[in-house]
Amino acid sequence: MRAQLLDGVELGRISPVADLIEAEATRPEATLLHWPGSSWTVREFASAARRCAAELRGRGIQTGDRVAVLSGNSAWRLAWQFGIWWIGAVEVSVNSELKGDLLDFVLADCDPALLVAEREFTGCLHTALTVPRRLLDDAPPPEIDAATARELDAVQTELAPSTLATILYTSGTTGSSKGVMLPRGYFSNQGAVIARVLDLDERDTGYFVLPFFHVDFHVVLPAVIQSGSSVAFDRRFSARRFWPHVREFGCTWAFVIGAVLSIVRKLGAKPAAGTTLRRVLGAPIPDEAYTFFEDRLGIDILSMFGQTEADGPTFETTGRRRRGSAGTPCSHFDVEIHDDRGHPVAAGTVGEIVYRPHSPDLMMLGYWRRDDATVAAWRNLWFHSGDLGRMDDDGFLYFVGRMTDSMRRRGENISAYELEMSLRKAPGVQECASIGVVDEVGGEDEIKVFVVPVDENGFDVDAFFDYCDRQLPRYAVPRYVEITSAETFVRSVGTGVIQKRWLSRATSGAGVHDRENLREAHR
Repeated sequence: MRAQLLDGVELGRISPVADLIEAEATRPEATLLHWPGSSWTVREFASAARRCAAELRGRGIQTGDRVAVLSGNSAWRLAWQFGIWWIGAVEVSVNSELKGDLLDFVLADCDPALLVAEREFTGCLHTALTVPRRLLDDAPPPEIDAATARELDAVQTELAPSTLATILYTSGTTGSSKGVMLPRGYFSNQGAVIARVLDLDERDTGYFVLPFFHVDFHVVLPAVIQSGSSVAFDRRFSARRFWPHVREFGCTWAFVIGAVLSIVRKLGAKPAAGTTLRRVLGAPIPDEAYTFFEDRLGIDILSMFGQTEADGPTFETTGRRRRGSAGTPCSHFDVEIHDDRGHPVAAGTVGEIVYRPHSPDLMMLGYWRRDDATVAAWRNLWFHSGDLGRMDDDGFLYFVGRMTDSMRRRGENISAYELEMSLRKAPGVQECASIGVVDEVGGEDEIKVFVVPVDENGFDVDAFFDYCDRQLPRYAVPRYVEITSAETFVRSVGTGVIQKRWLSRATSGAGVHDRENLREAHR
C-alpha cells in the first residue's frame, strides 16, 4: 500500500470567517495582507469585512442570497467577499474579463440580489441589467460598534460547514459555463491542505499573482490565516514586477500557474542574488521552468492536480516530488485512472483522471441549477474530471491533456462552445470552429478559429478581430483566423458535430491571418 501524502492534516474546519475570528483573537496586530504601498493586519481585515457584512445586512441581503462580485484584485474586494460569507450569503465570483454574451449569461444564471463591482468593469454590463449595484469605488462602509460586531460574529454558529458559500463559473464544453457550488468548509479544509503542502508558519510571506475571482485565492487566503503567515498580491500580474515584489515583501513562496513561470523566465527582470523565494506551487509546470527555477536558482517547484470542483486531490511536497508529475494522492482523496468503461487501468496507461473524497466539504456541492451535469460528472461513485492522465508504479500522477472540447490560455479554461456561439454573431461569419494551437512562450494554447464567411470574397478580417476585442475577454480573443469553406469541415454522422482532430494546426500559410502581424502592420 502506498504511503498517504499529508496524512493527519486537520480537516473538519468550519469556514474562513471562523478562521479569521480565531486569528483576530490570538494575533490581531500580525500583518496579513501586503500590496504595493500598503498593508492590513488581521484586525484591520476583519474590521473591514465586518463593515461590509453590516452594509449588506442593511441593504436587506439575507442568508442564502447571491451577491455577485465583479472586481480586480484589491484588499476591499477580499473584504466584501468575507463580508458576504459573514452573513451567510453566497458570493458569486465573476471573472472580471468577461463581457458581452458570456457576462450576460453568468449574471442571468446566478440571478444575484446585489452586484458589488468596480466602476472599471461596469461598462461591459448590459443596459437592461436591473440588479442593484454597489460600487467599490465609492466610500467604504462606515465603522460599526462593538455590539454590531458581536451580533455579526454570532451568526457563524448558525451556519454549517456544508452551507453554500460561493459559486464559481467554470468552462462549459458541451454547453454553457457551469456554476460550481462550493461550501463554507471547502475553503478552510483546502486551506489547511495548502498550509501543510507549503509548510507555512508565521515567518512566511507568499506572493500571489493570479486573479482573485478564481478558486485559488479562495483557498490560499484561509491557508495564510490559519498558519499565521502573510501574503502579498498585485493588482494584476507583471513579469517585470515579479522579482522586485518578491524582494520588497520578502516573499518565501509563490502560487502561480505554469505559464507565469515561463513568462517570468523569458521576460522578467533578473532575480537578485540570494532571493528569499524558496517554494513555488502551481500547475501545469513546463519543463523549462524546472531548469531555471530549480536547477539555476535552487527554488523548489511543487506541482499539483486540481479543479474548481476539488482544488487538489494530488500534490507534491518538498519531501515527495517527481519532476514533471502532479504529485501523489492526498490521504483524504482516492485518485485513479479509468478507461472509457469505468475500469481502472494499469500503471503507465493513459485514461481519465477520477477521484472521490474521504471526508465532507472537500469538493463541490454540485453545479448550480444543473442537476443533469452534476449527475453526469458523478458516475460509478467517482467524480470524472474530464482530464486525461497516467499514474506510475509509485502513485505519481501525470497530466496528459483534456478529453473535452476546451482550451486553456493565460490560466483560463475557454469553452469552445461558448466562444463559437459568440463568434457566430460576428459580422460576415456563417460558421466557425475553434481549436488550441501551441503557444511557444507560455506552453498553453493560442486560439485558432476557422471561419466560413457569408461572402468569401468580402470577409473583413480586421472587422472580425475588432468584434472579438469588443465582445470577448482578452484571454479568449483568437490570435489566428483561417478563412475556409463549409466543405472542409468533417462532421459526425447523425450529430453533425465538427470533428476538430482533422483541422489544421498550421499558424501560417494560405488563408491564415495572424492578429499580431496585422496589429504590427497597422502601427
